[in-house]
Amino acid sequence: MTGPNFLVVGGARCGTTGLTEGLRAHPDVFLTDPKEPHYFAFHRTGAEFTAPGDEHTINRVSVTDRDAYLALYPRQHRYRAMGEGSVSTMYYFEEALPEALAMNPDMKLVALLREPVGRAYSAHQYMRSRGLEPVEDFLEAVALEQERRQAGWHHIWHYTSMGRYADSVAAMQAAVPPDQLGIWFYDDLNQDFARTRDSVLRFLGVEPLAAMSKEIPRVNISGQPRNRHAHAVLRWATGNAAVRATVKRATSYRFREGVRRRALRSDGVPAVAREQLEPVFAEDLARLRSLLPKSGQSWLRKVG
Repeated sequence: MTGPNFLVVGGARCGTTGLTEGLRAHPDVFLTDPKEPHYFAFHRTGAEFTAPGDEHTINRVSVTDRDAYLALYPRQHRYRAMGEGSVSTMYYFEEALPEALAMNPDMKLVALLREPVGRAYSAHQYMRSRGLEPVEDFLEAVALEQERRQAGWHHIWHYTSMGRYADSVAAMQAAVPPDQLGIWFYDDLNQDFARTRDSVLRFLGVEPLAAMSKEIPRVNISGQPRNRHAHAVLRWATGNAAVRATVKRATSYRFREGVRRRALRSDGVPAVAREQLEPVFAEDLARLRSLLPKSGQSWLRKVG
């Protein structure tokens, strides 16, 4: 039977897309298209989310039929590692983990984590840049989180909840032996992409290649618009189904990401937002530090 032997998991905006694109460049590694089929999280419930853009994004690309999911993988191949990168797998771990391990008890889990306030702000900026987040002020959008969850908005809108990692990390540690769970960090991926990617490759049983790029693939960039008029055009195109389909047919994914990257500038988390939100995550981060006592991440060391 074909199918995955590893899953890249982690919070949205934790670097999973950059990592999967880096892994995909290795000839012994296969990753699905779409990168996030969301099968393990939504195979039973389906994907019928209600937020702006959900109909043509997550609801459309989610693959919830088992045969259709397995068809994403080649039946005849020589790949050493085959997988996908749905961030929903870790977030909805109670649903996803048992199903993933039922499909393959030897499944390896590649988890990426990021300092949670920065992760939340990046998610908000990303959704603003795509023309989907209607609330410009970050903290105002955070205040709407519970209301949005109840209304059926999917996980990328869960700005604080997706940054609470302790329960999911504990569940993964309990579900698989240590040699099937690897945990890496967004900061390390950004600061030394090649070393982090190569560490993941070795975890997957694949030997890194010297010829592989040492630069992180710049995809799914978030930030503030450099030119509001040009950004308004991008937002209009994103919200227009016919234009969106035409652009996708005429251009590559990397080309579109390059246009978006040049149109945005990355700003740091506003001080007032960090001051208000850091206490929200303090208890969860204290638990996470106890689960990952060897972590050298500064944002974990300063907790408590």
